[in-house]
Amino acid sequence: KLFQAITRYEDYPKFVTGCNAIHVERKAAGHARAKYEMTIMKDLTYTLDHKEDLAAGRIDWTMVSSDTLKKNQGYWELKSAGPGKTTVKYAIEIEFNIPVPGFILNKLVKGSLPAMFRSFEKQARTL
Repeated sequence: KLFQAITRYEDYPKFVTGCNAIHVERKAAGHARAKYEMTIMKDLTYTLDHKEDLAAGRIDWTMVSSDTLKKNQGYWELKSAGPGKTTVKYAIEIEFNIPVPGFILNKLVKGSLPAMFRSFEKQARTL
């Protein structure tokens, strides 16, 4: 269910804070290109290519383009931890085109990421 919540990119605006819109293009099973319109301190857009491997429990992404970011890549890795439980590993590497003060990055890491994880967990429970 968590894998499904993560790979239904078009649903993000319903439950991910700061996500205004997502336009998804799927050309083949296990691959998706999504253009994200976000508000994270300011409005920004970026397009990511996603590789989805349900059998491995892994979703990888790389950035195609952005108006604000130099880099956005990472992955989700999901492993069963027993009935109704999942161990999650999440990695992200982001570089901005402009200097970003440390206090803003700290707010993102300490506030936004934990809130995002909770929203995905909640969304998975509704599926």
